Amino acid sequence: MTQHVIIAGAGPTGLLTAIGLAKAGTRVTILEAEAELNDSPRALVYHYPVLPHLEKLGLLQDCISEGFLRQSFGWHIHSTGEMIEWTGSPAYEDGQALHLHQGLLSQVLARHVAMLSNIEIRYQTRLQGCSQNADGVIAELDGPGGAERLEGDFLVGADGANSAVRRNVLGLQFYGVTWPERYVATNTKIDLSSVGYSPTVMQIDQKHGAVICKIDQSDVWRVTFVENPELPIEGLPERIDAMFADHLPDLPYEVLAASPYRMHQRVADKMREGRIILVGDAAHVTNPTGGLGLTGGMFDAFALIEALNRVLHDGADHDILEFYEQDRRRIFTEITSPRASLNLRSLYYLKEGQEKEERIQFLRNVAGNEELIRKELSFTEQLITRF
Repeated sequence: MTQHVIIAGAGPTGLLTAIGLAKAGTRVTILEAEAELNDSPRALVYHYPVLPHLEKLGLLQDCISEGFLRQSFGWHIHSTGEMIEWTGSPAYEDGQALHLHQGLLSQVLARHVAMLSNIEIRYQTRLQGCSQNADGVIAELDGPGGAERLEGDFLVGADGANSAVRRNVLGLQFYGVTWPERYVATNTKIDLSSVGYSPTVMQIDQKHGAVICKIDQSDVWRVTFVENPELPIEGLPERIDAMFADHLPDLPYEVLAASPYRMHQRVADKMREGRIILVGDAAHVTNPTGGLGLTGGMFDAFALIEALNRVLHDGADHDILEFYEQDRRRIFTEITSPRASLNLRSLYYLKEGQEKEERIQFLRNVAGNEELIRKELSFTEQLITRF
């Protein structure tokens, strides 16, 4: 009998998990509360260890076609104008990263989902509850046709930071902190390449700190800055213009989209209870500085695909799912969250004087040493769960 996995959430993490399970022969039903995929400015950069996994799933070339690979990135010291560039050696893949707007990534994944007859996406369908027993799960749904029950072998919660699976089904806590500032992510058309900007630039300054990443080859960039969260959302376009006057070179620009949101470092007290399992932002959230948010969620998906496929098709014991839960939570708390927090502090929170100068000198030292560059870039290998 074909196994059946229910996935709550049609974001990239849920879609990736569905593809990996379906390609192994599992029937998958994806529940998406909204009427369409989310296209707001969010994740953009994915580190090189995800590339072999995307290739294994037959996704990499389409992802590269919609985005691009980059080999270098820069640190811009706003107060002096200095640009420090780290360039990975072409001899090593660990300098590469995939640039692909999350909305486009979702579209790529959705196209591949559509080619798999054993995946169904049910839009405008909310998970109202879920019970489980020794043999499977029973999900309670509310969709266009009204209330219904859907049986499956497992339920995967991939429904984001406000996860109904985490909150309402499992009743888990979401421990952590909220950063004091509000992030404002913009998609902005501006020719920063003409003034020497690398495809990814981290701008260091307490007032003018920013994350600046090229989205595609048509000079659309993701420019992200912070502001006081008490400011009203009304008036944001005017504030963006004021910010850009100080944050960016004096070049013509057009803001195509903007998305304000709060930043958090939070993790659920567990990522699995029996046959109900969390992945991505449903399980843990981090500030996105350094591109570790969705990258971490993708590694959750890749690990869960392997673990669930072994259980569903190879007769593996459910202990492998317990290992998934423990290792993914460990990686987030010990590696992903601390590194993302360091990245954010390095942009906005360095004290003027010795602390800032020591950090800048460190960045310069790394830039001139290929082995140090490799060491700094290869830490993302630690984000992989190895069974």
